Amino acid sequence: MENQTHIQMNEPSEAKVIKADTSLQSRVGTGPLDERVVEKCQDVMDNNDVDFAPLAMEFLDKLAEAIKNARAGDLELDKAVGAMTEPVMQLKANAATFRYNLVGNLANVMLSFLEAVKEMDKTVLDIVDAHHKTLSAIVIKKMSGDGGAHGKQLEDELKGACKRYFSKKTG
Repeated sequence: MENQTHIQMNEPSEAKVIKADTSLQSRVGTGPLDERVVEKCQDVMDNNDVDFAPLAMEFLDKLAEAIKNARAGDLELDKAVGAMTEPVMQLKANAATFRYNLVGNLANVMLSFLEAVKEMDKTVLDIVDAHHKTLSAIVIKKMSGDGGAHGKQLEDELKGACKRYFSKKTG
């Protein structure tokens, strides 16, 4: 099971109740899934030998482009955050499938950070750029898994940078 990493970057907001969309359920039905199908799917995922690097590099290139555009002042805050969030979200979503848990954990921290950003200043861009460089190194070196003690240290450092940024902004 994937290790969920989340860091609260800002004051919690009031919960929104969103009515569930049942269109998928109406197409596939309800009830338990056939165990053989589930086992077959699990086997495919467990024995996945597809190289994650090319896919990850596509997302990292998009993130680099978003950082460049934000530094140039070409994007308003919402668009800059969205342009950075989309590839980070894709990295997080795909990392576990390819057993790159460290990439997923770091991307999760970055998503929380970007979600809480209220202005696109140099420090925000420096933090996102450092994140980009870290993920690039992990992918290029094909460091799958959670990175062990070094992975935990990288995650703690990213969380610390994010917390220090918000501490300076609010205090």
